[in-house]
Amino acid sequence: MLKVKIAKSFQGFQLNTEWEVKNGEIAVLFGPSGSGKSLSIRSIAGLEKPDQGFIEIDQRLVFESQKGVDVPARERNVGYVPQNYALFPHMTVVENIMFGMGKSYKENGRVILQELLSRVGLEGKQNKYPRQLSGGEKQRAALLRALARNPRVLLLDEPFSAVDIPVRNILRDEIRTFLKTWHIPIVLVTHDPQDLEVMATKVIEYRDNLLTLSNCQA
Repeated sequence: MLKVKIAKSFQGFQLNTEWEVKNGEIAVLFGPSGSGKSLSIRSIAGLEKPDQGFIEIDQRLVFESQKGVDVPARERNVGYVPQNYALFPHMTVVENIMFGMGKSYKENGRVILQELLSRVGLEGKQNKYPRQLSGGEKQRAALLRALARNPRVLLLDEPFSAVDIPVRNILRDEIRTFLKTWHIPIVLVTHDPQDLEVMATKVIEYRDNLLTLSNCQA
């Protein structure tokens, strides 16, 4: 389970939010640009530091302001896919995913890697570089890299915004089916109502600077 209660203020903006996501749930943070959605998941990933509050992943505190707990991003065991996917341009698909697997690749990585590639339709693309991939293929590769270490939480920031509408519709169904097999909390940031309709099992609505106005089952 993921539990979040954080606050952060800067340049006239105030983030003040509290919510939780259970294992197996896909929670969609839904709302307009600038409402704090991406800031929230970057805080969970350890890329931003809240002013106050706590973040708990699988009953482990990774941030707690009063106790001075702030676990480095690399030690939080969080899978994070940013909006631009952030694939390494000088690495092939396989090398990008191997980077995500880290030391675990030496043990049974090849078997896991082939299984993952097959499940998202990237067989035959493993030796391609990001510049040789379509938008949908980049998205799949970035997702596999994030999941390669078996993270305790998966965070997706506007995962379908960089692909055109026909591909986006296909990807939503494919990725939702794939993510159902991962029994971890999943948090997806979007301002697209279609993402909410197709992907969400829980909706956390962000509006203006006061963020958690609704938290309901979709």
